[in-house]
Parts: sequence; C-alpha cells; structure tokens
Amino acid sequence: MKKKFLSLLLAGVMIFASAACGAQEPAGPVDSTDDSDSTQQSQDVSTEDTVVVVDGMELGSGLIAEEEPLAEVDANPDRDIDRAVEPIKPVFDTMLDGTPLTEKFYYYRGTLDETYQQAYDLIRSHLMKGSEQFSMTVPVKKEDFFDIYKKVIYDSPELFWAEVNGSCYSYNNAGLVVSFKPGYNDLVEDIEGNTAALEEATAEALADMWSLDTDAEKAKYAHDWLIYNIKYNLDAPYNQTSFSALAKGSTVCAGYAHGFQYMMQQMGIPCAYILGYTAGGYHAWNIVKLDGKHYAMDVTWDDPINGKKGKYYYTYFNITDKKMSKDHEREDISAVLPVAKGTACSYKNAFGGNSPGTDFKGIKGKMPEKIQPEQSGDDTGGNPYLS
Repeated sequence: MKKKFLSLLLAGVMIFASAACGAQEPAGPVDSTDDSDSTQQSQDVSTEDTVVVVDGMELGSGLIAEEEPLAEVDANPDRDIDRAVEPIKPVFDTMLDGTPLTEKFYYYRGTLDETYQQAYDLIRSHLMKGSEQFSMTVPVKKEDFFDIYKKVIYDSPELFWAEVNGSCYSYNNAGLVVSFKPGYNDLVEDIEGNTAALEEATAEALADMWSLDTDAEKAKYAHDWLIYNIKYNLDAPYNQTSFSALAKGSTVCAGYAHGFQYMMQQMGIPCAYILGYTAGGYHAWNIVKLDGKHYAMDVTWDDPINGKKGKYYYTYFNITDKKMSKDHEREDISAVLPVAKGTACSYKNAFGGNSPGTDFKGIKGKMPEKIQPEQSGDDTGGNPYLS
C-alpha cells in the first residue's frame, strides 16, 4: 500500500493521534485553475487515525481504514470451484429518469481483465441481493480477491448496505477462492425500503437540476447541495456510504464522495470515487467527467464545516490532478483511473471565479417522465454522455 504523499506545509497545522480524514476550512473562495508547481515536503503517512487542528478546530477523520478479509482454507481444500456454465451478465444501475447506465460508468470494473470482470459481476449480483454467503463460480486467485471486492464497492454507491470490512472467504489448495461471505451493515435488513428512501431523497435533491443547461452547472449544483444540506459528523451512522449523506444528511468524507458520485450517476454524468491520502491521513474524493474531460473534486474540503450555512468554497471544485496533488495523493487502487486534466469547467473558466453559491429557491425544474430501458436501441443505453 502506497504511503508516501506530497503535503503542503500549512501554518498553524498540528497533527495529533485520533481519526483519519476530514473537511477543512480554507481561507475563502480560491481560483482553482492555477497549476503552478510549489515546493512540497514528502513524508510517511500512516493509516492510523489522526486529527488535524487548524485555528483551534479539529478536522479529523472518518474514513475507516480497510482491513483484509478473513481468509481460511476451505473445509474441503481439494475441491475445485463450481465454474459458471454461461457468462455472468452484468447488472448495472439506472439514471434517475430510468435510462440504464453502462459499463463506462464503472471505472474500477474497467481496470480488470475479462475473467476478473466476470468475478466482479458475480460479486455485485450477490451484493445487490444481500446474499449472506455464495460460491465463487469464476476462478480468482486469493491474493487478487480483496481488490476485486473493493472495486465493486467503490463503483457502486447504490449498494450502501455492503461494506469493505467484515468479509470472509475460503480458498482451496490451488489458491482459488471457492466461497465468500461479504460484510454488511444493518441496512441490508431492508434493502427495498432503504433503497426507496435513498432514491426518494436523491430525486428530491436533483429535481431542479434538470433545468440546468450544462454539466458544469449540474456538478456545481450537486457540490453546493451537499455542502448546504450535510453536517460533517464523525459519529454519523453509516458514514462510509451515500445513504448517510443523501438520506440522513450527516456523514464524513466517504459519504460526501459516494453521495456526489451517486448524484452524478443519477444525472448520467460519469463520476468515480477516489481513495487516497492527505495531511489528515486516509481520505476520499472524486473525479468527474464533464464535456469529455476529467476533473478532480473534493466536496468535503470545500465545506466550511464551522461556517455559516449557505457559504461555499470552490478551492477543490473541478481542478486538475496536478493541483489536487499538492495536498492529496491517490492510493494505488485509484491511481490507475483517468488523470484529471480538464480546465474548461473549472470554477474560474466556467463561472468567472466569483459566482455565488447555488440559489436553490431560484432554480425550478421538473424531472422528465421515466423512460423504459428497452426503448434504448444502442449500446449507450440512450445516454448521450456515453455516445
């Protein structure tokens, strides 16, 4: 696991032992298009919990460090896996208007070869149902299994009952995984009801977004909505999930990032969950694809957590990875995703660098009627963002 990162030296910042990532309060709205280099200091980062203190305010953590699943030799170590006879068909989510998403929305899945994509699809299909335990019908080496499982979780904010930690698998003498028991939180007990709650909250949040003309405006709307409506809370329940952000309104960086990812996906805009490190330790943020280019986005760090409601920062809104890397570094599993190089949709270029926060009362839109997926006759699922 990569533990080196480039950290910007900030006056008044002290690091104490406690929790691992969090929102911070910048000095004010900052133009995010300047990609000039600055001297950085490299240092080791631990995934142990830490708290960063700025101006007497603790900005500590929330992203839970990942734990390798419990691995054990199968009770019958000589048995082979029960291989699938037919290819496993992937089942993806749909946009808010019913348009089906396609594989291009699933960034981490796209980093896998064909066999491991089948394993990904098998795991995802069982997580959707909340399967307590299931047999692996696709050959996966035990040393590769955890990465595939994590990639399913990172790609799927709608599977908020599934967790990276708490899982267990068994393997045979050939080193292939034969069965898997995923980790879940208690939201798995009512998948249908809790999914309806998430969808209802998201539909309400995005209702007016349909009136906006550009993807940059939609991304800004989602960014501002999360800042306006979410309380940063280390003790929030389910705080590693989109459910905590959108249905509960209280979360940490993982919830901000999965919440933004889910909002963008529901609007048909490709967006990925990024895992990495900052001066506070373990952290999560996003990349989003707007008008064919990728941008880095950290909604958590743009939220003035002790500030007045309705106050917004855009320091980490639609910036390049070059600028983000001054105080963020991607974890290895996220380092293979597209590099954010876009500039046209930055805060300065798209909004003049001095645009106020979104006036939610002044924007009125109406969600279109849901379409039937079978009406889409091409491989983009009718989604203009994927054509």
